[in-house]
Amino acid sequence: MLLILGCSTTDPELTDASITDDNPVVGQRVYAQVYAITDDPPMTYEWSASGGTLDVDGDFPYTTYWTAPMTSGPYTITCRILDNDGNQALYTYRIEVRERSLQGDVIGGGRKAITMTKQSDSSIGGIWVSVRDDALRFVSSRSNEGSVWSKNFFTMLARTDSYTGYYTIWGAAAQGRDISVLTSDVDATLACGTCLATDTIQALAKDVLDDTILWVGTDSSLSYYDQVNDFWGTFLFVNVHDLSEGPDYVYAATGSGIYRLDGRLEPVYSGDSRAVLAVGNDGVTDVWSVTQGKIRKNGQNLASQPSSVVSSLDLDISGNVWCGKYRWDGSRWHQVPGLERVTVVKSVASTEGLIYFLSDSGILYRW
Repeated sequence: MLLILGCSTTDPELTDASITDDNPVVGQRVYAQVYAITDDPPMTYEWSASGGTLDVDGDFPYTTYWTAPMTSGPYTITCRILDNDGNQALYTYRIEVRERSLQGDVIGGGRKAITMTKQSDSSIGGIWVSVRDDALRFVSSRSNEGSVWSKNFFTMLARTDSYTGYYTIWGAAAQGRDISVLTSDVDATLACGTCLATDTIQALAKDVLDDTILWVGTDSSLSYYDQVNDFWGTFLFVNVHDLSEGPDYVYAATGSGIYRLDGRLEPVYSGDSRAVLAVGNDGVTDVWSVTQGKIRKNGQNLASQPSSVVSSLDLDISGNVWCGKYRWDGSRWHQVPGLERVTVVKSVASTEGLIYFLSDSGILYRW
């Protein structure tokens, strides 16, 4: 009995380890995970890196998100695993970070994209692309996969559950009332009860306060669908160009101005607005818009404007605002090298940190 009690436990045994990309570009976010067993639980995990930033989820301490630094070169991420008796195991990822470069024809074969959207709820994910005369595709740093759905969507919304990984895609064709609702095992149709058959559904958003509410913007109205009560209602009769899921409310860019969907029927900022982006900053919401051909922040034109302004706004994981092929770093605009002769109509910054550009010809680029 004394001999048994005096025996020490063995070190934790590492059974597997994975990382989403061991050759990322500067500023890209990757996801790392280790798997270990021990005869003396519980285990604790200590993560460290030679550069970049780590974001460890307290609910899943055996995983981490790592954002690569803005300088290329070799880096390491190390996980130190300790059991209840202080025994340990180490695992080190060796990563080579590359400079960013522009890639053309990302979906391949000269295929043309109609529109794209990112997995907006995912901590790390790619984009969904509606490809002309082809199936929907999922594109990321490591993926370019076709799906079972041959859909030609004019507008899309994709959401991913951060815990389960399950996704839902809402998509609408160029004209009509039907909204496709797609999941891994469902292909259903939701008919907009307040839309006209001649409407164009131009924007979709999920309410940020009540996830059971779907906002639908068309060229004639702003409507909502209450999933719990199976009810359609009209909020405004106005031409809706864009919707943004802000930190506090959904915001709408319309022909008469920017609306904050908090129950009021008056715009918070006036003027014909074609795009909107609501960004949270220390508890304050900044509202970016493309209004009357200019980029505005909180209703005021920026003193500096890019060479061309398109109806597209997005925020990357570094906090830069994108309008087409131009990036605002807080003080000035930068154009992505290689896109000088390309007309970009939409840009999307994935939660992985990669930026995608849709050209007027339908060719998809990535940076």
